[in-house]
Amino acid sequence: MKKVLLGLFLVVSALSFSAERTLSYEETFLDKKTGIVYAIGEKTPYTGVVKNYKFLSGDRVLEGRIIFKNGLMEGTFKLLYPSGKTASIATYKNGKKEGEQKDFYENGVIRIEILYKNDKMNGIGKKYSTNGILRGEFPYKDDELNGVVKQYNEVTGKLEIEADYKNGKTEGSVRKYYPNGKLESEEKYKNGLREGLTKSYYENGVLKEERFYKNDKLQGISKSYYSNGKLQIEASFKEDKLDGISKEYDETGKIIDQTTFKDNKQID
Repeated sequence: MKKVLLGLFLVVSALSFSAERTLSYEETFLDKKTGIVYAIGEKTPYTGVVKNYKFLSGDRVLEGRIIFKNGLMEGTFKLLYPSGKTASIATYKNGKKEGEQKDFYENGVIRIEILYKNDKMNGIGKKYSTNGILRGEFPYKDDELNGVVKQYNEVTGKLEIEADYKNGKTEGSVRKYYPNGKLESEEKYKNGLREGLTKSYYENGVLKEERFYKNDKLQGISKSYYSNGKLQIEASFKEDKLDGISKEYDETGKIIDQTTFKDNKQID
């Protein structure tokens, strides 16, 4: 009996496989309002394979063998460059991306890798250079940046920028680094706008500039320093415009220029 059942299963499986419907891209159409794919001339959503389904990526057209179920993409698919090299691998469930997606350069090196959950990016996305060096890390939650975004030098792989994000907007600090790893600047952000004290440094670690922002506009006293740490310029701002007395000093601390501004215009 077991042999008979096994034989029937194999026959049914073979018939199902042979009956799998396959169409070319030109034999299908996409309803842009619903996102459902149909065979041309049919009203029932398409179930089967499209052997050369086309996707536009930048200025290139990529092709792949895509499985559809009730008009929606289903399962793992692979997109190819015109050269035949793999461009992207992703998995769909009920027409939505689910799981890991990997995009590749034409030389075979991974370009981007990211996890999807219910068609939205979740987790740490990673971007690479053409020679495989990590260029960036992007923490996503439901398609929005949340956490510390990191950017690396494409040649050395060293950290260049760190930025704090919350709900898709810069929130917290943005830190830039010199090639030697020392801090170059640090800015504070609130709801995507600069807010509070910003500092920049010379490569030797000496303070270079101090600026204060309110709602992304310069406000209050800004200061610039010589590389030896001595004060060079002191300027007063209001709503991103020079307003008040600006002073310039030489390296001994002597005032060499003093100007008064009002609404970004010199008045003396």
